Amino acid sequence: MIPLPQISIRSQAGRIGISTEPGQYDIRTRPAVMQVESTPPSFTADNGSGTLVIDKTLTDNALTGGKPEAFWQRIYSQYQQVARQNLERIVAEGNEAGDLRIKGNVIASQALDEYLEGAPDLQIFGFAAPDNTKISYTPRDLNMEFIPGSKNVDIRPSKPEIEYRRGSVNVYMQQYPNVTVTAPSINIMA
Repeated sequence: MIPLPQISIRSQAGRIGISTEPGQYDIRTRPAVMQVESTPPSFTADNGSGTLVIDKTLTDNALTGGKPEAFWQRIYSQYQQVARQNLERIVAEGNEAGDLRIKGNVIASQALDEYLEGAPDLQIFGFAAPDNTKISYTPRDLNMEFIPGSKNVDIRPSKPEIEYRRGSVNVYMQQYPNVTVTAPSINIMA
């Protein structure tokens, strides 16, 4: 038997190549604009000056006799008593002068006593005491006012800036398909 020639067939598959470049995002944001306004709280306390009253009328009466009206009123108020005492003394001296049982010069004795006694004791100054000056202080009411503060916050956000750059897709033939058919060598000479 004669060997039969064989055909050789070889195939090579095609290959497709794909190269890609990814897309890119650029995102930029500016910071938000924030505006803060605040009013501080306020506190006021006002009590002003109080009322100070110093009454030194009794002190003036004791040191200088006081105002003329008070001075003369004090003297005149004592004259009634002085007049009563003088009347009593005159009556007593008259009774003594009329009493015959008393030996000696009664009138001379009475004149000497009156001379030595002097003028009547009048209190022309007021009574002196440590607490003659009266001091009183009346404070004013405390007036307090509180005004609370406030805060006003205003935020304006910035929109983001987004930029997209597309990537690329490149499709190419990396290897073309190929079919190779090889015929057997024929020996014609034989």
